[in-house]
Amino acid sequence: GKGFAIGSAAFVSLALFSGYMTILQSRDVEQFSHVDILHAFPFAGLLVGAMIPYWFSAMTMGAVGRAAHDMVVHVRNEFEEHEDILKPDPDTGMTRQPDYSACIRISTEASLKEMIPPGALVMGTPLIVGFIFGCKALAGVLIGALV
Repeated sequence: GKGFAIGSAAFVSLALFSGYMTILQSRDVEQFSHVDILHAFPFAGLLVGAMIPYWFSAMTMGAVGRAAHDMVVHVRNEFEEHEDILKPDPDTGMTRQPDYSACIRISTEASLKEMIPPGALVMGTPLIVGFIFGCKALAGVLIGALV
């Protein structure tokens, strides 16, 4: 499962890079016939592109940590407010159930709110690099993210 997912993601990113270079070559064959990563802009783009997966991973791990912290705080408060949770009532034999819906709400809200910055990073970096530094730097970013 995981190996197939990683391999297919690498293959798709290679195909996208190939498509990017094909489009550039169709516009000006001489200028974009190849990308030399030893030149300044492609090399700088390569470094930025290589950094993006690690930065994205760090941002998502931080988001998961914050969401887990909110969940722990909620569960802790719930156990402090209702000490009889999951303990049978001596008269009825019924147990008080935790508020599962609150945990689902915390998880859902955190996943929607906390994944905006990592998504913006992944979507915005190629746009910013491409528009500000040009096609060669963007090619370096794509190569760096692929490797």
